[in-house]
Amino acid sequence: MYQHSLHVLNHVVPMWRAILFGTFIGAVFAALAGCDHQPETASGAIPVRVVVAQPGSMEGAGITFSGTLVPRVESQLAFRVPGRIVERRADVGATVARGDVLARLDDTPFKLAIKESQADLAQARATLARVQRDVGRNRALARSGAIAGADFDALQTQRIQARAQVRAAQSRLDRARNDLAYATLTAPAAGTIADVAAEAGQVVAVGTPVLRLAHTGEQEVQVDVSESRIGQLTQAQVATVRLLSLPGVELTGIVREVASVADGATRTYRVRVALPELPEAARLGMTASVRFKGAAGTHVQLPISALFQQGEQPAVWVLPDDATQLELRPIMLAAMGTDTIAVARGVAPGERVVEVHAGAGHAVAGQGLLIGPIHVDGVAAADDGQAAVSHPAGGVHAHGDELVDGG
Repeated sequence: MYQHSLHVLNHVVPMWRAILFGTFIGAVFAALAGCDHQPETASGAIPVRVVVAQPGSMEGAGITFSGTLVPRVESQLAFRVPGRIVERRADVGATVARGDVLARLDDTPFKLAIKESQADLAQARATLARVQRDVGRNRALARSGAIAGADFDALQTQRIQARAQVRAAQSRLDRARNDLAYATLTAPAAGTIADVAAEAGQVVAVGTPVLRLAHTGEQEVQVDVSESRIGQLTQAQVATVRLLSLPGVELTGIVREVASVADGATRTYRVRVALPELPEAARLGMTASVRFKGAAGTHVQLPISALFQQGEQPAVWVLPDDATQLELRPIMLAAMGTDTIAVARGVAPGERVVEVHAGAGHAVAGQGLLIGPIHVDGVAAADDGQAAVSHPAGGVHAHGDELVDGG
């Protein structure tokens, strides 16, 4: 009896083991199959939204830059002769009138040069007087034949040379006197000293800047504009200027100058806005906010979160109709506000643009991203403003909001 029971048990246990193992394997395959049908929710997925570009009016639109209040005319003042500075009378911020003495050089070398030139001139004049007497005495002898005609011609040549030497000596004396006058630096016009570049005791060469003079008169705001925006500004364009240190003061200016060549260091274009009138409290160097009004016309309006920077060129990610990949498209901005941007060129009304939320810029910063199926609570939706974007190896689906696979 015992042996019979043991024999039955030996046959039943392997059978249950096989059944349990088969059940386990089936459960594993079922779980794996179910994963293929579940939407992936990668932890690196980032929400985005697809918006439709809307047409808008550019009336009143504009772009704002930061600028600096500068004089229209500014001169670098320097000595026209070399020497050692012995006196500087003007400091930064000093108001000067035309002809005021600003600095002086040591004039001892120039006075000595004048004395030397005066001596040379006296010697040249004495030589000329002697030669003229010789010509007068020998003229009658040459007529009578007492001296050869060639000798008399030589005397006349000497007189011509002596006269030339007198003129040269006089010119050197005039130049020495001018050099003495150049040893004193005077203001060429009324204005304000904006900068001091040299001090007393310093030896300067010809043309070395000593002072910078801001001329009294019309003042301007200088703005440095990037190459992506310079095409939106033209001469005679109206601008609204606000000085940050003078709240409540709003000035109207006109674009006077737009540089045609970019600065070699900053790669920006310099724009000057003329200001016919300024309050008395305004000072050179003040920071200003300059808003350039746009011309009348139409543009495409997008949320500012759709803006993407491609180097120096602004761009947006566009989802073309019936496309499976995003397209990075450069644009030209017409205006930029706090929440929206106005696109002058690059996007047409009705096109779908990816609105990138915080942190999503790096997730979509690459061409060739595949567009996955669109699902909203399990129901496909084509035009609900939502999309799923993934890398070629991904398969992210959106449920309610769009997802971008960040991984």
